[in-house]
Amino acid sequence: MRKLLLLFFLFLFSCGETTVYDLTLTDLKGREVKVEKSRKPLLLYVWTGTCTGHQEDMKLINEHLSELSKKYRVVSLAVFMKPEDVNKFLQENQIKPKFLLLTDPEGKITNVINLVFLPSTVVFDESGKPIKSYPRLPLKELLRV
Repeated sequence: MRKLLLLFFLFLFSCGETTVYDLTLTDLKGREVKVEKSRKPLLLYVWTGTCTGHQEDMKLINEHLSELSKKYRVVSLAVFMKPEDVNKFLQENQIKPKFLLLTDPEGKITNVINLVFLPSTVVFDESGKPIKSYPRLPLKELLRV
C-alpha cells in the first residue's frame, strides 16, 4: 500500500502545470506554432465562428493595437476552427488583422482555462497563468489597467 501511495504522489507531483505557452497551436498557413513568452502580460482574445460580436471586437483590436501593445502581447485565438475557416471568415468580413491570429482546431486552450464566454478575453501573466477573464473585449478596462 505504501508503494502504491508513493507512486501516486510521485506521479502527481511530476506532472507539470500546463500554461498557454506550452500549447502547440496553428497559424493561418497551417503551421504548428507556440505563443512566445514576453515580458508583458499576454492578452488572448478567444473566439469561434459561431459566437456573436467577434467581428466588431477584432476590428477594435486592430484600431487600438498600438495602445494595447504598450501593455500586452496581443494574440487572437480561433477555437474549434481550422486555418482555412478562419481565412474565409477574415476575407468575408474584410478584416486584415495586424495582430497574431492563431487557430486551435482541437480546443487545447480548454486544458489551460475554463472558457465561460465566447468571445472571451483572457489576460495571462508573464509565466502563462491566467489572471483575468472577461466576456468579449472590454477595451476601456484593458486600456485603463
